[in-house]
Amino acid sequence: MTPLTIATLNTRGCRMALRRSQVLSYLREGGYSVVFLQEIHTDPTAEDRWRLEWGDGVYFSHSTTWQAGVATLFSPNLRPKVLGVTAAMPGHLLHLRVRMEGLVVNLVNIYAPQMSSKRPQFYQRVSDFLGTLDSHECLVLGGDFNTTLEERDRSGAEPSPAAANILRGIVEHHSLVDIWHDHHPDDTSTFTFVRVEAHRSHHSRLDRIYLSRFHLSQAHSSAIRPAPFSDHHLVTITVSLHAERPGPAYWHFNNSLLEDESFVTSFREFWLAWREQ
Repeated sequence: MTPLTIATLNTRGCRMALRRSQVLSYLREGGYSVVFLQEIHTDPTAEDRWRLEWGDGVYFSHSTTWQAGVATLFSPNLRPKVLGVTAAMPGHLLHLRVRMEGLVVNLVNIYAPQMSSKRPQFYQRVSDFLGTLDSHECLVLGGDFNTTLEERDRSGAEPSPAAANILRGIVEHHSLVDIWHDHHPDDTSTFTFVRVEAHRSHHSRLDRIYLSRFHLSQAHSSAIRPAPFSDHHLVTITVSLHAERPGPAYWHFNNSLLEDESFVTSFREFWLAWREQ
């Protein structure tokens, strides 16, 4: 099976034909399988032009204003069976449930509000929506989170700690892994967004892709790449998502679970109870 490369990028607007052409050319050159785009700044009247320039594999969630807007693109070489499409929050959350290589995958593309005061409510709605998905199915959550969870992911203070706490709960509850962090645990100098104010620069890693922990072994690599037309960088992960096929094999323990405090606690309780029995 061919590995898939999933990418996420805040385009900072694709309303104009020239910018749209720049973005799509950049994505074609990268050869990405699935792309989450944020801040596309388009409306339904632009959909035909996108599909004419990219292909049929484009799905949108438009905002009611020129701001925001997200889109999920599939490479012309990838045609998964789309089981459902939900624009849960117009312009901010787009969910696609697809079947690839026999595996059902929930692709959730989000763009968190720029205003920090709106983020706690946004993430609570994200949490509520994710709670409606089948927990046994693979989940890929990516986009521009406008929120960081660790100090090493920003140069200053997190402006919305309440939103960060809710997002942290989402990650833990759904057993999600920040793939780039998992692959680069000692990197403290790579960011995806830079803002310059009053002769000072602020760095943060706002753009991320999370994957279900149960499929972590299928994630082979991750990278961050500059995008010349945006102040955000493009983030990618390469994975081999497929349904597990039964057959003779040696079982081996997933050592990453030893870092999961809830798993360690529950297993310790089970082991003590079993010994007593």
